[in-house]
Amino acid sequence: MTDRTIAPKGMPRPTGEHGQALLDLVWQYFADSLCWPTFDYVDRKLYASGLKFEEAVQQLCPALLRGVDAGLWRLPQSATELSLTVAGAANCTRSAFLIDIFLIMVRRAASIEPHFEPEEPGALPELWPNDVKDLMPAQVELPSFVDRDLVAKQVLFTSYALGRHEPCFRGGNHATGTYNWKLAFDRDIRPFADVRQVDEYWRIREQVLGPTRVEADNTLFHKSPVPDVAPMPKAIPDVLVADVDAAEAMHVTCMLHPLIADVAAERFNSGFFIDAVARAFQAVEHRVQTLVGVSEIGERLMGIAFGAKPGPPKLTVTRSTGSSLESEQNGMQFLFKGATGALRNPRMHGPDAKDARDEAEEMLVFASFLMRRLDIEDDKRKAAVAGP
Repeated sequence: MTDRTIAPKGMPRPTGEHGQALLDLVWQYFADSLCWPTFDYVDRKLYASGLKFEEAVQQLCPALLRGVDAGLWRLPQSATELSLTVAGAANCTRSAFLIDIFLIMVRRAASIEPHFEPEEPGALPELWPNDVKDLMPAQVELPSFVDRDLVAKQVLFTSYALGRHEPCFRGGNHATGTYNWKLAFDRDIRPFADVRQVDEYWRIREQVLGPTRVEADNTLFHKSPVPDVAPMPKAIPDVLVADVDAAEAMHVTCMLHPLIADVAAERFNSGFFIDAVARAFQAVEHRVQTLVGVSEIGERLMGIAFGAKPGPPKLTVTRSTGSSLESEQNGMQFLFKGATGALRNPRMHGPDAKDARDEAEEMLVFASFLMRRLDIEDDKRKAAVAGP
């Protein structure tokens, strides 16, 4: 019989056994595979054990599980990753060791941040495996039967994956098929400089997030009623309007570009739509900066990247040929400029307005479209490097 693990006092916990089973399933897959499971995998495994995801998840909250819409307006897409927060992991067996490594990462990042000198404006300090690997033997005792050199990389990678979406960091990425990773951070890492225990980390985390976010994160997933929508006033006579049943209305579903989903999914699923949109267009801007090799921002950056005169544009993301090529290139320049001026800037610098869910979805799809167009330029460069 396995002893039940529960998070320390002051941290969120499942409200029932079915929710605990969901957490355990996600954690076991993560511990075995060093990556988070997809919704499709979790849903099938729960169903095979006699549980329904829709019922189990309502015993959890966003402070425990990521990847699920807070109001359960719809289930996650089949390929959506379900991941645990540090609190979610703290409710699972054999997680304390990895949480300790994560806390070492946090303290190390906090010690690096005050001394960071950026090479270009806006660059963030980063934490790499070499920054923390030497701290493990001194602060964490590995089991005697473990090959230290082999497992140390896996342990660090797993702790990185656990902390990647924690608010003390600003995201991160890793090389596919390897244990190389990096975590970005900024001045928000400072409150965590001396954190030693997971409940202490969680208390500081909630202070950093603020009461509004904490309340939302600790509210159980629940099926929200579909709001009543008043009919739109008719602007033209009925005789000119086709009689279309509401059930036949067109509904479009698409997979977001991975670079958009990576930065926006967690915020969107937590109900922070304006933040999700801002991060999506920040990601587009950062990729343009990287491809062009300049530190300019905003509409000026897009003009430099896509402007065709004088000389050829630095980035070509068009599909047209012949006489329509110049027209499409100009149009793409205006699309990228417009996205920066009309969608990114107001959410980065304007008042803290709210985005409606439906409109936020549409803007994320637009950001995904722009990111896929940047794939065109990226693919051409990779092909040129690879040669014939």
